[in-house]
Amino acid sequence: MTMAEAATRPPSRTYLSGPSLACDLTWILWVALEPEWRDNHPLASHILEQRDDVVDRIRAFWADTGPGICFTEVQILAHHAGALGETSPTALWTALESAVPTVPTDLGLESESAEDRAVFLRRLERLKSSPTLVRSYLDLLRQVWDLVDDVWQAARPRLEEAGRHVVRQLEAGHGLGELVGDHCEAFMSWLPDINARIESGQPLLVAPCLFFGKSLYLEFPGLTLVGSGFERNDAEARARTEALARRLKTVADPTRLALLHYLAVTPSTVGDLATSFGLAQPTVSMHAKSLRESGLVRAERQDGRLRLSADPDALENLLEELRGVVVRAGAGVTAAGE
Repeated sequence: MTMAEAATRPPSRTYLSGPSLACDLTWILWVALEPEWRDNHPLASHILEQRDDVVDRIRAFWADTGPGICFTEVQILAHHAGALGETSPTALWTALESAVPTVPTDLGLESESAEDRAVFLRRLERLKSSPTLVRSYLDLLRQVWDLVDDVWQAARPRLEEAGRHVVRQLEAGHGLGELVGDHCEAFMSWLPDINARIESGQPLLVAPCLFFGKSLYLEFPGLTLVGSGFERNDAEARARTEALARRLKTVADPTRLALLHYLAVTPSTVGDLATSFGLAQPTVSMHAKSLRESGLVRAERQDGRLRLSADPDALENLLEELRGVVVRAGAGVTAAGE
């Protein structure tokens, strides 16, 4: 490649991903500060509701908390220490403490409003000037994280996979807005700037969060951070569809589907089905077992014989669930294209 070619070659996009203890921690702190959000974040809320003393301490720590003002300085310190991707609490506390003396207090933080930026930088200045405040601050963070660490560490493998999935989607050409969703107006307003930075070669760190809400966007020197409940969204989608997929797989077999159709009209024993379909009785028994396990066929003993019949309610529920998934997905595609 010539120097002229190198000069005209567009910058490559850099996508990074991984769980971020610092990001999920700030969301727990934010839910504690914003009680009206608790209904939308049941996992975090359930954990916090058990420790009102911790919630009171969170609310009292900084006198300058207000609407939209969280503990963003945690992420600023984590970035300065190179620990945004840290998953060990002990390692993160050490990293945060080591970052305090050298963290700049004139950061641009272009993702923040001037008022919010002033709050976070002022907090950093206070931490830099008071080792006692730093110790109290880290003690609070430890106390909060101790409430959720077991749950979060158990979810780490899913968070890691969710991050890899998002990166694969981005590399395949899917837009960041498509993956985060359009439910956060503020994020959508920032999206053109975020995309411009990515196109210019600025690395993007995607942080799937277990406790997170709509979206997180922070602009650091040399790095764009985007966090969202990517794993939660994937898990919820899987939870909605896994049972449905198993039942659909059951009736995807032509023989089982034919047996189900027959049993919807003519309740029969396994022997009757074997005779009607010209199949070996063990084969019919195997198919009948699958249909019963899926809940689509029920069995009743009559005159000493086990008679099978299709469950009309289960069949109706199957159709309703399938209709709901397909119609919702279709509606989302239509809305996205409008």
